[in-house]
Amino acid sequence: MNFIVIDTEGSDTLREIAIINQDGKLIYEAFVRTRGSTTKRLNHKPLTEIVRDLQNILPNQTIICHNVQHDRTILDKSFHKCRQQLPQAQFICTLELAQQKYPNLNSYQLGNLSRRFFLQVDNLYFKRVQAHRARYDAQFTLQLYLYLTSHSRIEDKPAMRVEKIVTTPSVKNPFSSSRVDDPYQNHLDFEHIYKSQFYHLKSLVEEIKQDKENQQSRGALILGEAGSGKTHLMMRLAKATLKTNRLLYVRQPNNPNSVMHHIYSRILESFAQKVDIEGTQRTQLDLLLAHVFVNILKTIQQEDKTQKLEQIIQLLQDDSLILYERLGGENTQRNRDNWKYIETKITQWWENNYSASGYAPNILKGIIKYCSYKDIKTKDKVRRWLTGNELDSQICEEIGLNNWQEDNLSKEDFALEGIRLFGQLSTLDEPLIIIFDQLEYLIHKPDILTSFGNALREIITHVPNSLIVVNLFPDRWQSFQGYFDDSTIDRLSINQLILQTPSTGELKRMLAMKCERVGTTLEELFKPEDLQIILKKSSIRKVINKASDYYHYRVLNLPLPEELPRINKTSVEERLVSLENALTQIALICKPLLNHNNEKQLNIETHNNINNNNGLDNEKQEDIIFDFEINKTESTKPNDEKIKVTKNNKLSQEKIVLNYFEENEQLISQKYDKPNIVTDDDEYGKLVTIMEAFKSYDSRIELDHLTLGNRVLPSNLLIIKDKIKLAVGFLNIGGSAFTNRIRNFNELVVSSPQTKFYLLRDEKEGKITATGGRNRIEQLNYTSNGQFMVVDKEARVIFESIYKMIMDINQNDLEVSMNDAIKVVLNRYANYWLIKEIFATNHN
Repeated sequence: MNFIVIDTEGSDTLREIAIINQDGKLIYEAFVRTRGSTTKRLNHKPLTEIVRDLQNILPNQTIICHNVQHDRTILDKSFHKCRQQLPQAQFICTLELAQQKYPNLNSYQLGNLSRRFFLQVDNLYFKRVQAHRARYDAQFTLQLYLYLTSHSRIEDKPAMRVEKIVTTPSVKNPFSSSRVDDPYQNHLDFEHIYKSQFYHLKSLVEEIKQDKENQQSRGALILGEAGSGKTHLMMRLAKATLKTNRLLYVRQPNNPNSVMHHIYSRILESFAQKVDIEGTQRTQLDLLLAHVFVNILKTIQQEDKTQKLEQIIQLLQDDSLILYERLGGENTQRNRDNWKYIETKITQWWENNYSASGYAPNILKGIIKYCSYKDIKTKDKVRRWLTGNELDSQICEEIGLNNWQEDNLSKEDFALEGIRLFGQLSTLDEPLIIIFDQLEYLIHKPDILTSFGNALREIITHVPNSLIVVNLFPDRWQSFQGYFDDSTIDRLSINQLILQTPSTGELKRMLAMKCERVGTTLEELFKPEDLQIILKKSSIRKVINKASDYYHYRVLNLPLPEELPRINKTSVEERLVSLENALTQIALICKPLLNHNNEKQLNIETHNNINNNNGLDNEKQEDIIFDFEINKTESTKPNDEKIKVTKNNKLSQEKIVLNYFEENEQLISQKYDKPNIVTDDDEYGKLVTIMEAFKSYDSRIELDHLTLGNRVLPSNLLIIKDKIKLAVGFLNIGGSAFTNRIRNFNELVVSSPQTKFYLLRDEKEGKITATGGRNRIEQLNYTSNGQFMVVDKEARVIFESIYKMIMDINQNDLEVSMNDAIKVVLNRYANYWLIKEIFATNHN
């Protein structure tokens, strides 16, 4: 199918028009000359002459426009004014195509779509100052059409004709989803891979369960490179154990001052994860409490022989979840009385076996309250209370719990008591499984890693009846040991499970399973030489991603992406160790050539060097040396060839990042309404991570934070760039703590007129109802340099998408350069408040 692209400008009839062909070449351009006009311009013509020209161009054409309704109306009226009829033609609208493919965007204007999809004409991005010029808009309309139909650009490769693009493939892409982000996801499992490691983990859980006398926790270390399937293995463990055990997932901390509270918050989120028990959805916390309560009643029965207690035990003996069905309707007196009875019995058991002091008894009451409610929103309010955050007084009255006093609470001590409480409760249920994942980048954050090592030691030591699983790259484990104490290292190392790249046969079977799921086979999709290339990749994820590339190539007729050079993220220390080992190998080769005395000296030096290896394995050393050889080889290429390779690589990286955002924005948006815990420390840590990445892109950025003597301020970050000063604070608590901190924040705003201030609060944390707090918000918004901002769903999705991208790059889960990725961010999210404030138009 041949087509042309048209853009018209004018409010009623034509003012200007441009037509380009499918190769991007201009085939017609004209500007309407009106009576009395003195403007001298090429192709300046009367409207009647332009209409005659169009009568020769338009008949039976397929015409691409952005907003066909506008362009066709302009053409109709222009032809009618000249007493002519618009020729027959087929129109295709890129605005409608974008709405069909991306139904939830805020804007479908050509400029916004071009920036969102990172489109280029002559290697330049869309500039609003040049918009509404017919030729300029037509060129970007062509790029948009090609992107929407094939994700290609004409400057990347020769133009692809539309009839070659398969928009409705005969078989769905079996390899479209390869990434497991958390163990609760439901991806296809490959049970033939890592069988022994899986059964080893299950046996550890059983060992903990059998150790009833000591109830001691155990550690397990899962070592595998990026994309080797560590989190996938955790997903398999979750599928096998969630109905019996409580599996808790903790991602990397980002704030050195609140690592334990971060772990506790992620554990609370995990307890809100629902489990399907014979068609009934119950949270992990519901399951824990039901099993604990039944076993407490059995313990009490030894002394309490009342008939009521015996009846309850008989009722719950076979199915403890009946507890939630037989307690009476919510908000009825019967329901309240029954839950009061449960609270009394569990509290008595706790005080008899542990202690009535500390935070734990109140946390226990909060857990019981959480389970007593059926309404999801009410349960979420209790879960927020369980974090130790001070809430709005109305919320505490609604859920029937006393408010915390934020400024008198040690969050780290509180968090450890909460985690230990869950471990102690689990001794009446099944062992906990606590998984720590996505930790690799902590090696570049020694302050956070030190705090994490201390927190891990406390958990392993003080939290009973738990399997502690840590997922890491092999080389990271060597480095992490410098931050962990000996007891932590010993407890983890005793069960060290290594995930090697599966065999070619195992990988081929994995791909075949994915094909079978969509009703096809490897032989139908690929040629033998395709499979050879696919199966040579070094990890499970890379094999699946390469298979997806070849699916696009063979089924959709899309070109294979450029092979990107591997990005060397090896630290200086690791390179020095590699060099030292290489010299050692050279010395060993030269050894026979040396005399006896020199040989003796060499033996001593070689032995010392090997002992100082720092654990870098041979494969890592070879990789580093190989990188050096690649760089050396590339330096001999002609300059024009190097420029071409660099350009193609950048375009390929842009596409990877764009596809990444399209996939992850959707996933984050889908998860938005699921239970999650927002804390000021975590929000601050995420912003610091984002800004440090921006700083690596733009060295003019400086980071600091604001203080006000000894007074408590919201967690805040001061961002400085040239004359720009931007202070961003977070305040997701309530009660008197909210009022006190925003009052102090407002004083800073008034005293620093040259600084722009934002105070952020997540919309799911609820509105501030107290008069004092509302007045302080109004005061902030009345200032010329301050704003109270509620973070809605759209802003949350953008913030989390940027943060996740940076973390995935840092952990080698997204293999692109940080600078190229940030360029995509600055164009895709040009209207996001943070980027507008810092970069304005500087990134074009």
